[in-house]
Amino acid sequence: MKTTHNKISALLILFLLSTSMIHAQDGPYYTVTTWKIEIPENGSNAEFNTLLKEFSQKVVAPNQHIVSERTMRHTSGSDSRDLVIITEYANWNAIDAAATRQGELISTAWGSDAARKEFFGKFNKYFLMHTDEIYSGMPELSKK
Repeated sequence: MKTTHNKISALLILFLLSTSMIHAQDGPYYTVTTWKIEIPENGSNAEFNTLLKEFSQKVVAPNQHIVSERTMRHTSGSDSRDLVIITEYANWNAIDAAATRQGELISTAWGSDAARKEFFGKFNKYFLMHTDEIYSGMPELSKK
């Protein structure tokens, strides 16, 4: 009797864990990347905005694993170096799939090592450091 009870308890625990793991895959999920940027002497706001737009058009927009993306610059306050990018994914697995697809899209958009080196040399000179976070959405609290 005790063995049967232990087996039932173990099965119940496995069931509860598996359902919570399946539930954890539900979305939406958001990655939030906050960059500290600066405009170097050999750069400009216009160039930076052009590079952001080019990356977005060639890599973000065609990535079918990304539901939406918002890019925001800090406007008011003592430190205006923040660039925040919020990317929405339908589920947890889409985050990894989007990263894989991003690599493919980068290879296609800038077809040679020289082209990638040139673009990202220009692009990366604006970034000092960044942080990354992943958040799960709470759709029941969203404004419709």
